[in-house]
Amino acid sequence: MENKIPIKVDDNLDLGYEKTAGLVYYFLFLPVMFFTTAWVALKKLLFGSELKINAFWFDGLSPACHEIKENATTWRALDIIYNYLPPKNFSLSERVTYFWNNLSSVRATRNRLKLAKYCLRKEIERLLNNSSEVRIISVASGSAQGVIDIMKEFKEKNINIKAKFLDLDKTALEHSKKLAEQAGIKDKIIFVNKSAKHLEEIAKEFRPQIIEVVGFIMYRPDERVIKLIERIYRILPRDGILLISQDNHVIEKFFLYYVANWPLIFRSPKKFTELLIKGGFNPKNCKIVYEPLKMHGIAICRKTI
Repeated sequence: MENKIPIKVDDNLDLGYEKTAGLVYYFLFLPVMFFTTAWVALKKLLFGSELKINAFWFDGLSPACHEIKENATTWRALDIIYNYLPPKNFSLSERVTYFWNNLSSVRATRNRLKLAKYCLRKEIERLLNNSSEVRIISVASGSAQGVIDIMKEFKEKNINIKAKFLDLDKTALEHSKKLAEQAGIKDKIIFVNKSAKHLEEIAKEFRPQIIEVVGFIMYRPDERVIKLIERIYRILPRDGILLISQDNHVIEKFFLYYVANWPLIFRSPKKFTELLIKGGFNPKNCKIVYEPLKMHGIAICRKTI
């Protein structure tokens, strides 16, 4: 078996991906980012890692950036990033927020949401060729904004999509309940306040055709990721789908670590491929798609036996 998974970069114009800021990025964003990262790293070396304000021109002047830093790695920080809209009238704090929300890593995170929704939609459509309904489990679901948006789309077409949202954070589930209620699909979702350790138990009677794991494995070491993928492989039925995301190495990773207080495990496409294959998936039945900035990849893996 050739251990290669096809890798492509999606550039679907219909999805409205955000692109890099071009020369502005290299001549403005990068110098400021590098200086800020060095400054905060020095402060943490001298005064410890628990700083009230990491950088005045980041989380000092911008309430939104401060909230992202304080909630880093959680659904709340992602919710702010996903739903950021430039204000019509720029105050100083709004200008600072706008500046940092245009870093490539932040743009790529919003791109990931668009790509994840696109991939989920396509897989649901494919499964509906042989099934009257589709059942989804979202692992470490967070706000589950993307899944809810897609479920709403299918409800408007009178197509039955059911889901279980699994998350250890009660506030994440409460927020997703509100989003689901606003979308009119709350009755189609079961909210489970448990960790991924309970995945087999949760999946047993539900029998999911799709298991979605977006924004989770970059907080887990390789061995735990492999075990999770192995478990998902065993749970999925024949023709079942795993949708799973992983962050590629990015130039802004030290900024994320020191300034945004957001530690992540970055993996190359090759390493991502290795984890999927060690988890039990045949590379012939997998593909990895990156958003245009090549920072976030989503693997679509199908179980065929």
